[in-house]
This record gives sequence, C-alpha cells and structure tokens, in this order.
Amino acid sequence: MLGSYGESNMITPNIDNLAQHSIQFQNAFVQQALCGPSRVSFLTSRRPDTTRLYDFYSYWRDSAGNFTTLPQLFKNNGYHTVSVGKVFHPGKSSNFTDDFPYSWSVPAYHPSTLKYKDAKVCPGQDGCLHRNLVCPVTISDMPRGTLPDLQSTEFAIKALRDFSSKPRTLFFLAVGFYKPHIPLKYPKEYLVVHST
Repeated sequence: MLGSYGESNMITPNIDNLAQHSIQFQNAFVQQALCGPSRVSFLTSRRPDTTRLYDFYSYWRDSAGNFTTLPQLFKNNGYHTVSVGKVFHPGKSSNFTDDFPYSWSVPAYHPSTLKYKDAKVCPGQDGCLHRNLVCPVTISDMPRGTLPDLQSTEFAIKALRDFSSKPRTLFFLAVGFYKPHIPLKYPKEYLVVHST
C-alpha cells in the first residue's frame, strides 16, 4: 500500500505527490495470474486465450503465432529498442533471448547481481547471515555492492543519457524491475520506523 491510498504507515511522498496530479485507479486487473503470460499479453496486446500462454514453459511465438510486440513495432519503424531487466519473462517463455532480435535492437540487459538473489545476506539476531524472503540490507555489504534493481536503474539512466546525446535517435526503452518478486531485499535506508 501507498500513502496516496490511505496507508498511514507508508511514507511515500514522491508517489503521493504524483498521485495528487494524476488519475488514481482503485482496482487493478491482470490478464493472467502469472507474470510471464501477463507480460506477453501486455506486450503483444493479445489476451492469454489468443497467445495460449498460461505458464512459463512455452515460447508464445511457437505456441500461438508470430505476433508483433510493442517494442517490435517501434523497432520496425526506425526506433532503437532496448530491454532492461525483467520485461519479457526470462527463460523458455521468451526463447531464452527475451525475444531478441524480434523485439530488441540489442540483446536484453540483465543485472549481473541477479545470480545472488538467493544468497545469505540477511543479518539475523544470532549474528549469522540468512536467506530470508524479506529483509533490509546494507547495500555496500551486498555482492558487488548493489542490488539487481539498482543495477537496472543505473543502466537505464546511462542509456537515457546516451540517447539524449544523439538528438536524432528515436528510442524505445523498456525497464522491468524484479521486485515485488521474492526475495525482497531492499536498502536499509528505505526502512522507516514509526513511533506511535
């Protein structure tokens, strides 16, 4: 929950400010209960009953048809298309390529620290590190001193700067964060404790 939706324990001033100047939806719906099929549905503008993708174990271009994706439409019309993080579901459901070269001008970027997602980095009361599902962490203590979503953000910012230095370049940048999937490791400075 967010402050803009009435959650008093959450301090979300930037999103709350955005919400004051935006249309705020009260209900959210997805096309499928799993993120992989929902991502394909969103990116192809086809419902899961058309893509026939209901799991993570089949590539939609093989199982349903060679649909044009949103980034592919941009790419086919002269845009440089870049995927950062989890846009298509990685693995078999995107042909182990995140749908490159169909949708993307270059291979998709995935943060190198993703391989540490199950690492024991959560400090416990016993003084040992554990593999908790949710825990605040000190970023500098993380493998390679960062987290996957922070790496994706840095990559996306660099890509935007690179594109903006080329004024005639048309680009489509898709950035997908791995959160809210577990494990939820987040910077300690994001943890705010209220005293009531």
